[in-house]
Amino acid sequence: MKVEEIEKLLTAFYEGSTTENQEEILKAYFGTEHIPERLQEEQAFFRSFYGERTPPEVPSQLEERLIRIIDAKEEEEARFFHHNKAKRNWRWISSIAASMALLLGVGYGVYNYQDRIEEPKDTFSNPQEAYKVLQATLIEVSMDLNSGINQVSETRNDINKVNKEIKKQIQQQ
Repeated sequence: MKVEEIEKLLTAFYEGSTTENQEEILKAYFGTEHIPERLQEEQAFFRSFYGERTPPEVPSQLEERLIRIIDAKEEEEARFFHHNKAKRNWRWISSIAASMALLLGVGYGVYNYQDRIEEPKDTFSNPQEAYKVLQATLIEVSMDLNSGINQVSETRNDINKVNKEIKKQIQQQ
C-alpha cells in the first residue's frame, strides 16, 4: 500500500472516522518492519497500542511477603488502637449525663416561657366605640384594595396596548 494512502487513513483514524477494516489495515501496515522514517513515531504508537503484550513477571514468593506485611500491620494496629473498657464506660456515662442536662435545660426554658406569655386584654370598654374603629379600619382597607385593583387594571390596559403595537410591527415586517 502506498504511503500517501496510509497517511490518509491515519488522518481519518485521528479524526475518529475509520472503519474496523481500515484500522486493521493500519495495524497490519505498522506491524511490518519496512516503514518510512517519517512514520516511525506512528509505528511506535500503533505497536504500543495494538501490539502483543506480555504479562509482567511476578516476583517469587510475593504472596507470602504480602501476607507477612499484612499480619504485621494488623498486630501494630491492634497495639495502637487497644480499647480501654473504662474509657469506653466513661464515654457512655458522660453521653447520658449530657443528654439529661440538655433535656432539663429545654424543659426549664419551656416551663418559664409559658409563664411569660400574657393573655390579650380588651382595648375598648365601650362596644360601640370598638365597632366604629373596626368600621373605619375596614373602610380604609377596602379603599386600599380598590386602589390596588385600579392600578392593576390600568397596567393591564397598558400591556394590551403594547402587545397590539408589537403585533402591528411584526405584521409589517
